Amino acid sequence: METYEICLDGKLKELENSLIASDHSNKEALALLALASLKGVGYWTLFGLKRQNITFSSILDLDDGAEVTNLLRKHGARIGESNIDWKDASSKASERSHRLYDDLLSKGTQIAFLGSAIYPKALLGLEEPPAWLFIRGDATALSRPSITAVGTRKPSADGEWLSQYVGMNLADWKASTVSGLATGMDQAVHEFSIRMKVPTIAVLGTGIQTEYPKGSSRLADRIVSEGGAIVTEYLPNDSYSGENFVRRNRLQAALGKVLIPIEWSPKSGTAHTVNFASKLRRPIAALKAVDWPETRVLLPSKSHFNSGVFTVPRDQNSFFEFVLNALSAPLPLPETQLDLI
Repeated sequence: METYEICLDGKLKELENSLIASDHSNKEALALLALASLKGVGYWTLFGLKRQNITFSSILDLDDGAEVTNLLRKHGARIGESNIDWKDASSKASERSHRLYDDLLSKGTQIAFLGSAIYPKALLGLEEPPAWLFIRGDATALSRPSITAVGTRKPSADGEWLSQYVGMNLADWKASTVSGLATGMDQAVHEFSIRMKVPTIAVLGTGIQTEYPKGSSRLADRIVSEGGAIVTEYLPNDSYSGENFVRRNRLQAALGKVLIPIEWSPKSGTAHTVNFASKLRRPIAALKAVDWPETRVLLPSKSHFNSGVFTVPRDQNSFFEFVLNALSAPLPLPETQLDLI
């Protein structure tokens, strides 16, 4: 009886701690959305606050408008007068955040903060892991062994064939895929993943409520309905920018246990993903058509961790085994921290 009561007490305490953590997470999520709704407060201001271990909810709890203004300006916000009625402003911001939070939840989107149970551990090797993630769909998909497959927005006929070739292998690898929802190669990876019945993850360089590229919302809906996920670190209505996409590419590289760059140019977004994967010591399986010159597939000049170029279909067996071995191996630790900014 005594042993049973001790076990029961332990379970109740565990449940209590879980509820407290959930309440804190919800409060912080609402505070994030509230501050993001203020004119002049954007991603970098909020990211900077988190890097200083300042909670968003603690800012909403402040009474002094001048103190709030100075704190936000210190972290890059472009806001107006410091004599604002912060009590009124924060109250209106909280109302907006509740409406947006309810809307996100109705669409199956949740917010995962660094350190939460659903935050993917694969991102912890980054020098600057996202302070939060907006995840629409199955968040557990982000923590399963995955293949990152990316490529050019304007594939050649050979590139289209290579994307189909990779897609046809997915059913046998039985692993989730990661790509970027961009036109061209990325969308082909998502489409083939759905066809082969494996979950696929789209990592965005925009906010979760921003449709980019235009016309991609239908594919995004299918990704979610088929057990995959849409994920981004940007604020819900953030637009696209070159810097956003470069930073997005580090997440693509980190989430996969192996990278397959299908077709790309040296100064493309895919090249950024290849460089990030190399620094993270992720295996890289670059593909080459039989008659492509060696110079068409250039991996980073520095030494790689378990990487190679595979001429397909000639190297089908070694390529297939390379990917399988990478999926079963533990995630390697990066040799050096990434310099992303």
